[in-house]
Amino acid sequence: MGEFFDSVAGRKWGLAFEQVLIENESSLVGQVLRETPIRAELDIVIISIRRANGEMVFNPAADTAIETGDILIAIGQVEALSRLDELARNTG
Repeated sequence: MGEFFDSVAGRKWGLAFEQVLIENESSLVGQVLRETPIRAELDIVIISIRRANGEMVFNPAADTAIETGDILIAIGQVEALSRLDELARNTG
């Protein structure tokens, strides 16, 4: 995970950023962001989604669907990002 070492706030709050690949087996596939635990439970901010076809969705809306092969660019607490990575790989 890429931590914000150059940011005083990042160190203080334990924030990091991560690129997370959504695999076919993920329980997140087919859900829209608002239906997932990403924002509400994990308190993670999704900055953008890079689709498998290369399309970039910046600042995705709550009704943006998650698809197999998406790469989520996220900021959050290290522990929460670790949980997101688990969800991206399997039914978590």
